[in-house]
Amino acid sequence: FTKGNYWDRCTNHLNFIEKYIDTYQICNVPALQMTVASFSLRLNKTLENNFFSNNKLIEYSKLISNIFNTVNYKNILYWFGAIYYTFISDIISKNDKEFIKNAHVLEIGPGLGLNSLIYSDFNSKQIFYYDLTAMLRIQKKIENKIKKNYYLNEIIYNDDVAELERALLSKNYYIISRYAFSEFPINLRNKFKNIIKNSKFSLFISNVKFENIDNEIYFKNLAEKLDKNLTIKEYYYPEQDNYTKKHKYFILNG
Repeated sequence: FTKGNYWDRCTNHLNFIEKYIDTYQICNVPALQMTVASFSLRLNKTLENNFFSNNKLIEYSKLISNIFNTVNYKNILYWFGAIYYTFISDIISKNDKEFIKNAHVLEIGPGLGLNSLIYSDFNSKQIFYYDLTAMLRIQKKIENKIKKNYYLNEIIYNDDVAELERALLSKNYYIISRYAFSEFPINLRNKFKNIIKNSKFSLFISNVKFENIDNEIYFKNLAEKLDKNLTIKEYYYPEQDNYTKKHKYFILNG
């Protein structure tokens, strides 16, 4: 744990988790807690906003709570609400919401893969996940747990960008990435240029700066190179954590 990219250093640990840790306990493992940060925190939120009474959000949260039964239900409701709000609010334009209804989705760095619940309610199209090999195996285990109680669309798992690009070539798709892409090293981001160029729209939730990279400058340059329109919006969800208030949505269209 002293050299190289953090996730590269975690690979052996993730392999151990996938092989020996029960699915119900996976979210409690330190290396994976950052993918579902609020699961393990003492929640100091009232969740009184009407948004947290949304029937779909409650349905998703209860289902996840049955899988990770050591996690407080309200923690799950709050965590899932942050991404669900992105889809049902005006953050995504009406035109892009219409496109979503009939498009495949690629999520880059999907964490535990729980957003498959949302995508499967939009339409019956394929879900593509890109991640580390060890993370993909963990996501498959969780997928199998979810499918015992809920229908999910077909999920295509991929850890090779070139192979992923070929699989998406003839498809209409959009891209979602919650922090993962914007925390990749530049050499890995560059491999995704054609995939982003061929997408109808791409939504990245990001720190404005990560390590030595100014992501606002990065996405402005990327949009110009790919001939895309870039919209930057303040990251927001009800009862938002203070540390996320400097984060941004970077949305590429065209």
